[in-house]
Amino acid sequence: MRSRRRPFLIKKNFIFDIVEKSPEYKICSFGSKNPNKLFYVIKRFHGGGLFSNFLFFLNHLIKAEKIKAIPIVDMENFTNLYTEKNKINGTKNSWLYYFNQVSKYTLKEVYSSQKVIFSSDKIYSNQSVSFKENKNELKKVFKKYIRIKEEYMKEANKFFKKNLLKYKVLAIHWRGSDHKVLPSHPFPPTEKQILKFTDNLLNKYNFNKIFLVTEEQKYLEIFKKKYGSKLCFCNSFRAYDRKEFSFNARKNHRYKLGRESLIEALILSKLSTLLCSRSNISEVAEFMSKNKRYKIFEIMNGFNSPSIIHSMYLWHLKKILPKFFGGFS
Repeated sequence: MRSRRRPFLIKKNFIFDIVEKSPEYKICSFGSKNPNKLFYVIKRFHGGGLFSNFLFFLNHLIKAEKIKAIPIVDMENFTNLYTEKNKINGTKNSWLYYFNQVSKYTLKEVYSSQKVIFSSDKIYSNQSVSFKENKNELKKVFKKYIRIKEEYMKEANKFFKKNLLKYKVLAIHWRGSDHKVLPSHPFPPTEKQILKFTDNLLNKYNFNKIFLVTEEQKYLEIFKKKYGSKLCFCNSFRAYDRKEFSFNARKNHRYKLGRESLIEALILSKLSTLLCSRSNISEVAEFMSKNKRYKIFEIMNGFNSPSIIHSMYLWHLKKILPKFFGGFS
């Protein structure tokens, strides 16, 4: 049914302010169903990585709470990096690949209802761009609305019990690939940096196992060579090419990338010490952890240039420069 804009908002009302002041928010009416309910469709066309999208949705769940709307996530009609052409587990809504819907309503029912607001795709200045910002409110909606699919919880638990439970584990998330060139993103560590920090932590805290998360095959090989049987890792997709979303390496490749990322983050959340650079994966691991003493050792190299041209080579330049010339070491 064709959408019709409805003047159901009243001036000086918080709902009116949130929508009318931001034209990217759309107010629609699709039919006569649920006249006494206000639905808030959370969408993000294209978007970013799994946990970038996840944080985006948590922000909009907070917004739905504030305007007393019923939230629903639509990543079927608004596609993203994880969208597959064919159904996964009976759905084309890529949110439902990994999580349960955030309310009891279906998209079909919402798109037959009288009062529907569509979220903006933009990130505004009052929204959290980190899992560390506004953490209490993020946690509140996380606990209320988010249910990770049981199969991923079970797989993460199984891996943890089989490979890590009996050891004192240093978790490492060594981000590389696109983080070396993304504008305005944190610079990832160099090989020299990550190995130096790893050795220091192994010696200082007597860890007897390393759990490594990395999307670069080269990085995995470096750790295999240096740490041998002390190293543990998931059998996830890794590549030498940073453009891992741009080709079909295997059937349902995009879905599997998200699946593997979620399982690795769940495993990280079960541990207690993490060495990493700043990223959504490292932050969400702490965010989901039930360990109040979760400890993060962060290698912070600053941020890449906002210029796309400069960001393409700046990490590689800083890698070889000494510190007094603006390099990493």
